[in-house]
Amino acid sequence: MSNRIPTVAAALLALAAVLPAQAMTDSERERLAEYERFAGEPVKDMPFWRLQSYEALGNEAVVVWTGVNKAWLIKVLPPCTDLPWAKAVGLSSTNHRVSAKFDHVVAGGDRCNIASIQPVDDKAVRAARKEKRETK
Repeated sequence: MSNRIPTVAAALLALAAVLPAQAMTDSERERLAEYERFAGEPVKDMPFWRLQSYEALGNEAVVVWTGVNKAWLIKVLPPCTDLPWAKAVGLSSTNHRVSAKFDHVVAGGDRCNIASIQPVDDKAVRAARKEKRETK
């Protein structure tokens, strides 16, 4: 029996290593799809003077607002396990530009590499949400 415990523990550790840290909730998946619907083509970088607000979308993406109606969908490379739980996020930048591939989303203890940046038509997102509420 004592030989089985280390074997079971090793199997559980191996399984934990291949499972995602946190699966996205249905709500997060729905919100991500909504932002993707109104996102433009990926860009290599974006202007960044200050972060007004953000919405974490699981451990895969975050939408940041850098101005009124100026939203950006930023997808990150795994692992970014602190993103869904962070009380605040930050962005690394150089010369007031955030670059895909070179900069990071900082969330809790994680520095999450940016995989892509896409501008989001924030007015269209809000209009679609309003229309959805009115048709219910």
